[in-house]
Amino acid sequence: MNLVKAFKTGQRYMELCPKDKALSYSFPELKIINHIKTAKKYLPPIIIALAVWQYYMPAQLAVTIIAILFALSLPVQGIYWLGKRSQSPLPLNLVDCYNHIQSKLIEKKILVENKETNEKLTFESFMKLITLSKKHFGNYFAQDDSSETHF
Repeated sequence: MNLVKAFKTGQRYMELCPKDKALSYSFPELKIINHIKTAKKYLPPIIIALAVWQYYMPAQLAVTIIAILFALSLPVQGIYWLGKRSQSPLPLNLVDCYNHIQSKLIEKKILVENKETNEKLTFESFMKLITLSKKHFGNYFAQDDSSETHF
């Protein structure tokens, strides 16, 4: 996967992921997305403060440039990591959950059963399925109505 494709995939994955607080304990990418959005919000004032610091304080120019480049690289690193994560294969413990949610969506005739199972299960396909499930089932992600949730 080349660099540009990883960034585009990371941005698409960032928009795709559901913003559910309950899922952030299981998926680190939801925390990374939150950190990236926070960095986009607070990074311009930090860079301006670093430039003002360089002007008024007798700091070396190289130190300021390195600090600014480091601050700018943090969201870029996060988006690149999201791009790589979205295309990585789904671990075996999540494949069962994927199949359960998919069978519930097929049962409710929201998805059509796919005869070819040659597709590679990735985190991106799992997040698409979770988003679809949340849209149709609410916050319970295809749990049975008769089953009680214990917190």
